[in-house]
Amino acid sequence: MKQLIDRLKGLLGVGQPAPSAVPVSPLDYDQAIFLDAESLAEQGILSAYRELLPRLEKYTATPLEVIETLSNEGLGYTVAAGDRQFVIWEVLEDGKQNTDGWERATVAFFQIVNASLKASPHYFYALNGGNDLFGMFLTEQEAAAARHAIAKRSDWPWSPDDKLPHYGFPV
Repeated sequence: MKQLIDRLKGLLGVGQPAPSAVPVSPLDYDQAIFLDAESLAEQGILSAYRELLPRLEKYTATPLEVIETLSNEGLGYTVAAGDRQFVIWEVLEDGKQNTDGWERATVAFFQIVNASLKASPHYFYALNGGNDLFGMFLTEQEAAAARHAIAKRSDWPWSPDDKLPHYGFPV
């Protein structure tokens, strides 16, 4: 009799959890850190890095020192950390400024943070881009699980790099 009642309940959907219409992401978006590529490019890398330091220090005891330099009457913006120097804005030969400062700032910020994490199992991944840029500390296994569970490639955690044309963004 119990089997019959359980079967009827199953057919009627009684006592069964409702199936989720939206797949659940393995990412904890409450842990995402808002960055905004435009803010980074507008001489904001050092201040964003300083804001990130308390969280970064949970994963490394030796965060890199970041130094910003302005040149060419404020048209040039360079950031240095460790043995790397990143040119965010520069005046080109034609007297104009480069147009990819947001992308360069994103690459610089993430590469600086990840250079600080070289002895950690965590990596600082980007989420989204541009004005919707976020960062999140993840292990490679967590990032792989997210890539597996999230259907849309542009929603995956990604690693900014200096390879054109997309600077590492998963399109």
